[in-house]
Amino acid sequence: MRRAVGAGLILCASLLTRRTLLDGARTAQGARRALAAAFETMEAEIRLLLTPLPTLLRRPYDARTDTFFARALQELERGAPLREAWRRAAQTLPLPEEERELVACMGGRLSGDEESVRAALMLCARQLREQSEAAERRRGQDERLTTALCLSAGLLAAILLI
Repeated sequence: MRRAVGAGLILCASLLTRRTLLDGARTAQGARRALAAAFETMEAEIRLLLTPLPTLLRRPYDARTDTFFARALQELERGAPLREAWRRAAQTLPLPEEERELVACMGGRLSGDEESVRAALMLCARQLREQSEAAERRRGQDERLTTALCLSAGLLAAILLI
């Protein structure tokens, strides 16, 4: 009886692991889309209204991005250079490391003239959109593989227990 309960708990743990892994992927996907949209909005405001970057950082965009922009603004107010403030804020994003680095590197290009700032925002937005589309194409396969791996590991552990 104890072994059956233990096996059931192991299977439940494997399903919870699957859910956690898939939720992380969904969170990253939402963050990609929200950041791309925010960068596109910022670029449009710079182009059309000549709005300065600190003002843009104070504006609400999306709950998934507001923390990032608030952190960057907070670092700027502490006296950090824009490049470093942006890099520190990017480390808090719920994205894979390579995408956090993409956003962090953009901070170095935000201190130039209007054209270079707009180009940096649009380039990063485009790259995030491409990453989002690629992740969406892989989503079904990734979910099947994650499910198979978690359930296989859970079943193997349960079989070894019994």
